[in-house]
Amino acid sequence: MIRTALACLLVPYCVAACAATPAEIEYAVQGVLAREGALFVDYEVGDDGRAHVLFGSNEPAWRVEKAVQALQSHPDIPGLVWTRLDTELCPVR
Repeated sequence: MIRTALACLLVPYCVAACAATPAEIEYAVQGVLAREGALFVDYEVGDDGRAHVLFGSNEPAWRVEKAVQALQSHPDIPGLVWTRLDTELCPVR
């Protein structure tokens, strides 16, 4: 009986501590980039769960900074690797 009660109390904490799936991470990255208005960007989620984001040179620097800060602070994104390219990218649709 005590084990059952203890298990019921710990379930919410275990669920919150579980890592996000690659699909959840990709959804989170997509949502952050859309909210920040980043259009000239490409991204993928690696096997390790980190988001790899490339910003085109035609993306304003202030928008890149805002997007990176938002991505780094998102709880579903465990890691971020990003860079700004020397070339322009086509806008995301």
